[in-house]
Amino acid sequence: MDLKSIFAQEDFNNPNISPMKKKLSVKIIALVTVVCIFLVGAIFAVGIVIGANTGMKNDMPLMQEAYEIMKKYYYKDISWDEFQEVAASAFAGSLDNFSGIVKVDGNDTQSGTYGLSVSSTVYNEHFITFIDPDSSARSAVGIKCDVENGNIIIDKDFDPSAPNQQVNIEEGDKIYGVLIADEKGTGYFYRVENANVNYLRQLLSENESAMLIIKKYDSNYSDGYYAFSLEKQASNGKTAFYYNYTGEVGIIKVLEFSENTTIDFAQCVLKFIDDGNKKLILDLRNNGGGNSTTLEYMAQFLLNNPKNEALPLIKLVSNAGNGKKESNLVYSSREDYANPNNPYEAFPIGNRVEGFEVVVLCNGNSASASEALIGALQYYNNAKIVGTQTYGKGVAQKVFVLSNGDYLYVTNGTYYVPTADDNGKMVWEKCIHGEGFTPLAENTVTDRLVAYSKDACTKRAMEILGY
Repeated sequence: MDLKSIFAQEDFNNPNISPMKKKLSVKIIALVTVVCIFLVGAIFAVGIVIGANTGMKNDMPLMQEAYEIMKKYYYKDISWDEFQEVAASAFAGSLDNFSGIVKVDGNDTQSGTYGLSVSSTVYNEHFITFIDPDSSARSAVGIKCDVENGNIIIDKDFDPSAPNQQVNIEEGDKIYGVLIADEKGTGYFYRVENANVNYLRQLLSENESAMLIIKKYDSNYSDGYYAFSLEKQASNGKTAFYYNYTGEVGIIKVLEFSENTTIDFAQCVLKFIDDGNKKLILDLRNNGGGNSTTLEYMAQFLLNNPKNEALPLIKLVSNAGNGKKESNLVYSSREDYANPNNPYEAFPIGNRVEGFEVVVLCNGNSASASEALIGALQYYNNAKIVGTQTYGKGVAQKVFVLSNGDYLYVTNGTYYVPTADDNGKMVWEKCIHGEGFTPLAENTVTDRLVAYSKDACTKRAMEILGY
């Protein structure tokens, strides 16, 4: 039988074909259609069964083996969906320090609920740093105490109201422990010296009030311990702060490059100018970077730029897909593309402040956009950096939204900072990934986050600025 004639429409209108043959053709068509649907459905069902129970055996035998063992022996049931989700997250996170999956409903523990943050060393020693320079925590009254075997003994002879008895909390003070009272007033003392930093952050985040037991820092740590009561306060969300340091030198501290940073930074710049400052100390210590559009906007303020042009900041070489490389230059911008509600247009500070000069403070936690800004400042402003070697993150990530709503971050490119060749021409040959920026020997200062009046990095920056 010629199957082509069965599906030929004209056969149904052909008077030479009998009604019986027409009915037979219809039956055959229906039968073939049912068989095809059955086969497609069977193949689809087999695929689901294989995917749900055996994984992709030929392509990922090790993953299949691990799933079957965990499915059989783990003390809780593991669904195929759960396994896929965890496996995908673990694989993406293992590629490098910057790729990974971020849960759309994830809740990160925050530590800035008291107007201060926790700075920790690799030895998990915890120090006080302030988020807001005007934080009320600075004026807290200390109570002198002794610590014996984990018990706090208040010094009854200590009178915080007496002259020279008040002790204020300051950056660089070392946190020894936290005293927390429950609803019934029962106090619990948690020693956090050398404990994991997340443990301390959790204590501060989960309680409405706490008492920090700290050691004061001057040139070294005092023998006495002091207790400071803190009440949780709503975070103002600011990420950039201005300090009127002297009559001519202002300090701007930037915590991150986020959508919120642009307005905060613009307001800091305006205060810097209004106060009559000429020199800027830009504090990027512990700033891990963030939004590239925030970088573009901030750079327009800081770079020497007489014509107020869009200046190239970095060259990004990325994978456009399947290994195809593409190169793009990222420029400074007067417009704030990160925050459309920003009423301020960026402008070069140097065009309004005669003799404008900037020195950057950095350390091993200054990364990504912070380093890109440092590279641009070194090229356009010949800016000096003070502190220690930066992190060395010269790669960029592309963000994808997965079918379950989670965000997949994939490192898909490297970026280059501008340098000058022997003829003074701009070239894009320097990638700082894995290297970072290292201050000159005379500008390398061991980093300890303390109040600016005691900060060795700030002192060196002032010397560079001629003070």
